Amino acid sequence: VNRSATEIAEAIDYVGGILSVGAATDLSFVNVLVMRDSFDFAADLLAEIARTPVFEPAEIERQRQQVLSGIQVSLDDPAYLAGVVFGRLVYGLHPYGMPHNGTPASVRSVTRDDLRAFHEVHYVPNNTLLAIVGDIEAEPAFAAAERVFGDWTPRELPVSPNAELPAPTRRVVVVDKPGSAQTAIRVGHLGLARDSSDYLPFDVALKILGGEGGNRIGSVLRTERSLTYAASAEVVSRRFGGDFMAMADTRSDATAEALRLMVDEVARMQRERVSRRELENAQAYLAGSFPLTIEAPNAIAAQVLESLLYGLDLADLPTYPNRINAVTVDEIQRVTRAYLQPRQLSVVLVGEASAFVDDLVGVGFDDVEILSIDEIGPFLTRDDQVVSVDSFSPLLPLVP
Repeated sequence: VNRSATEIAEAIDYVGGILSVGAATDLSFVNVLVMRDSFDFAADLLAEIARTPVFEPAEIERQRQQVLSGIQVSLDDPAYLAGVVFGRLVYGLHPYGMPHNGTPASVRSVTRDDLRAFHEVHYVPNNTLLAIVGDIEAEPAFAAAERVFGDWTPRELPVSPNAELPAPTRRVVVVDKPGSAQTAIRVGHLGLARDSSDYLPFDVALKILGGEGGNRIGSVLRTERSLTYAASAEVVSRRFGGDFMAMADTRSDATAEALRLMVDEVARMQRERVSRRELENAQAYLAGSFPLTIEAPNAIAAQVLESLLYGLDLADLPTYPNRINAVTVDEIQRVTRAYLQPRQLSVVLVGEASAFVDDLVGVGFDDVEILSIDEIGPFLTRDDQVVSVDSFSPLLPLVP
């Protein structure tokens, strides 16, 4: 008899292990972390969760209420609002443009039959990756995998939807949040898929623009102008595409100035060569922090599974620091000129609109859409904007 969520929680606690289960944009995962003498227990538990979940009605409702409560709280968070609207602007009709935790309507509509049908179609061995990392030799590890997964029958997977990513288009959306003392600013556009050969130099370039080891945007907005406590830029790269986003929070009356400076820095990054010192600082941070990402068994498992999921060469994993340090100033200039489009940025501003909207014209943004908080739901879920997700890749790392 398969165990309920409570029984599974009690079982993992009994052996002093850790169980984590979740879903992200490109994958879902089950992670089991146990001591060596509980390895067989972990293998059995992992297989039970992945292959034969109960989907207990009471547990579904409990999770549903937790998600709905979380969404309700998030709707008061400017950073969350800016993120979901930014995703919609950048990815358009693509599933990547939908909020990761769904919408109130979509969460309420999911039934137990929906979950069981989705599981039956997508949770199959030919759509699954397994990593076993720890103090265990290959032979018993493979034997355990064969024991718990050997009779799992492959099935034909559905064809992924042909949802093309839209070309970057300049668009400015203001989400009016009366009473806000600050404005959340998000600026960016489509980036690269994770398997792009230019991912590495583009990631380094964005570290110079707004990441650890560099951060031009932070230097200008915080150090030089005192407009924010923190400003940054990041790259998100997935299976079918990605984006880059620069972000900052500033006081309402400084919104237009901060936005202009952020856009100017993106343009400067695309227009001018970076200095050798900027590149070396970014390289030192990325190469120096890499050992921290492979310290623990579960971290190693995550790195290996990510490489497999995105079709990367596993042989490249241990050479990451060397490949980072091999990036040149010329490569940074090439990728920024190829992929940054400062004239086609999607811009989201969340704050008290009356405090800054009139200032936007003066800094070059005269075509602005204004949404109320109540209009965000329809903006995200209009029938002509929704694309269903028909492909899912569960990752199942097992870490003894």
